[in-house]
Amino acid sequence: MFRKIFTLSILLSLSLAALANEDELVEAKLPHKVENVTIKTLKGEVASLPYFGEKNLFMFYIDPDTGLTGNKNYKYSDILEEKGVTHGPNMYGFGVLNLKDTPLPKSIVRSMARRRTAKNNGFVMDDSNHTIRDSWQLGDCNGKFCFMIVTKEGELVFFQKEEMDEQAQKDFLEWVEQYR
Repeated sequence: MFRKIFTLSILLSLSLAALANEDELVEAKLPHKVENVTIKTLKGEVASLPYFGEKNLFMFYIDPDTGLTGNKNYKYSDILEEKGVTHGPNMYGFGVLNLKDTPLPKSIVRSMARRRTAKNNGFVMDDSNHTIRDSWQLGDCNGKFCFMIVTKEGELVFFQKEEMDEQAQKDFLEWVEQYR
């Protein structure tokens, strides 16, 4: 009897510790230094982030579920691309799919992303293991469509995961010009 109670208490302790760790996703304050990471391309090739240390990076970090929910940031990303905000002489823009947090079939999401990038000549990578989220201390990104700016010096200077209202979108358009 004692052995069963002891075993159950250990299992309960381990379960609670695992739950606590899930809640311990710390979001670092901005700006902060980040390192280049290795994730995958949509073709499954292992690769580092493009132009890291060479150009300022405008990154979309996307939970694919947000395209189904009418997320304002998802719609705003189309405007940013149309206006050419994500690219410039000093900036390179691309997307990273947060495939770890979506219940959608990953092969279908990758296929849809490949079709979209073929149309808009974009580039998208696959973060199936929360590599960027954890390495860069982004906190919980589940169900989020995030915008990030990483300077060529390797500093994360902008990170927005909450939906941006109209005024925040206008302010951001002016602010981001310094990095283009």
